[in-house]
Amino acid sequence: MFLKTGRTALLLVAAAQLLVLLPYSGDAHAQRGDRYSPQWNQDYRDRERDDWQRRERERERRHDAKTTGVVVGVVGAAVVAGVIAAAAKRERETRERADYCMNRYGNYDRRADSYRDRDGYTYPCR
Repeated sequence: MFLKTGRTALLLVAAAQLLVLLPYSGDAHAQRGDRYSPQWNQDYRDRERDDWQRRERERERRHDAKTTGVVVGVVGAAVVAGVIAAAAKRERETRERADYCMNRYGNYDRRADSYRDRDGYTYPCR
């Protein structure tokens, strides 16, 4: 007898729960503002969310652009510094070679990279 009463009570509680939950399964039209719209994207809260997401995407895009700009600037500065260092090294080597040839042969011509020997002929500096 107790089993039948317990089962009946359980069924009544389940039915009461269903009756309580059924009104909440659909849209709450009275809480959605002054007019009913079946499309959620026309709701002002959705527009605010979309605006916020758009601003966030724009903020991330600007941040990525700044990061890219910094990286490009650093890489560009490194390349320019390398080119300047290579040019300075080449100039220093050319100057050292000219000084060496001038000290060794005395009559060194920088434009031709040669010297004139006692016999009157021109020879390249070695």
